[in-house]
Order: sequence, then structure tokens, then C-alpha cells
Amino acid sequence: ADACGSVGTVVHFGHLKSNEPLEGYQNLISCLDTALADWDGQAKVLLENQAGDHGPMGTTMEELIQIRKLSRYPEHIAFCFDTCHAFASGMWTTGDEASMLEKGRLLGYWDALAAVHFNDSKYPSGSCKDRHARIGQGYIGTKAMQELLCAPEFHQAVVVLETESGEDGTHRGDIELMRSWL
Repeated sequence: ADACGSVGTVVHFGHLKSNEPLEGYQNLISCLDTALADWDGQAKVLLENQAGDHGPMGTTMEELIQIRKLSRYPEHIAFCFDTCHAFASGMWTTGDEASMLEKGRLLGYWDALAAVHFNDSKYPSGSCKDRHARIGQGYIGTKAMQELLCAPEFHQAVVVLETESGEDGTHRGDIELMRSWL
């Protein structure tokens, strides 16, 4: 990632195969610390929030912040906020974007935001289903997607689409829609 000039490498919490959440957190922190022990580049490890489809770990801003704080190398860790995952996990519901953004400000989450996976959701908030929809064509909807993209918190981050391509085989339609909002 560093050699390519990338902001970082996105990683997920993984899937806990134990009934002990503490064990999962300890494993994640240990893996991060091992991977970052000799790292001195600019690219960061980007912890991405999860949708909850494989359990509740990694679905809250508080968890992500705590994992970063407990690592020996928090300066090498940032966040990747996936809009579909956050919505699917129940982090927010359509129409409550301002509250979710404010919570992130109060927690300091947005201060470490480096990337956004910008996707609508094929399923409702709280469904815990990780199924991305094209921009404005899912349960998050056009108005909420526009509010998020225009939020100052997102302006500091690299924004990436992970949606299906349009009928023309490209993401041109989604990109044009997003540009029209800015």
C-alpha cells in the first residue's frame, strides 16, 4: 500500500469462533501489534466497521476506537467507514444521519477517518446483512446518501464505491450523481 501511495490497507475484525468476545479483541490487537511492530511507512491499517452478519464484533464506533487505543501503534491505525455496514448493523437509520455524525464527533471517530466505502444498502437498518446497493437505490436512499457525502467528516477521506455497475457496465451513473451533490 505504501509503495503505491495508498492511504492504507482495509482490514475487518474477522469472524470470532469462540464464545469469548474478549479473546477476539485480544487476537485482533495482537495481530495489529505484530503487523505494525516494525512499520515506519505512511500507509495505515484501516479498520472497517462490520455489518453484523457474522456477529456483533466490529459494528460500533466505540469498539473501533478502543481497538485503536489499545494497540501499541495507534498512530498507524485509522478507520474505513462503510455506509452499508453501518446502516445494516443498526448504527443509524435513515433520517438520523446528523445524530450518527454528531456521535462520531463526540467520540473522536472522524478524527481518524481515512477512507469511506460509500454504498447504499439492499436491506433495512438493523438487518445485519452486508449487501451493497447502488447509490440511492437501497434503503439508505438518495437524501441520506447525499447528506453523508456532503458532511465535512467525509471530506478528509478517500471515498470508494463498492456498488454494482450500471447498465453500461461502469459506475459512471453513481459517480455523476455523487459529483452533482458536491
